[in-house]
Amino acid sequence: MKHHQQIKREVRWALWLTFIYLIGWVGFAYFLPSERGLLGFPIWFEFSCIYLSILFVLLTIVVIKNVYKNIDLEDKE
Repeated sequence: MKHHQQIKREVRWALWLTFIYLIGWVGFAYFLPSERGLLGFPIWFEFSCIYLSILFVLLTIVVIKNVYKNIDLEDKE
């Protein structure tokens, strides 16, 4: 039963990360101005497609190291 709790916990984290990423992407893509950013792209593109992606790659690494556990899914019987 302990494995099921861990699996549910990992699924919740994955869904929350996905949901927050989607909200962030839509927010940056549709609500930022079209002025040029540091890299020469429009600000909305830099934030939604470059900076947010880098942030979530790093955040995913942290979550995998701290939340996800290596569990054996084989039957012990």
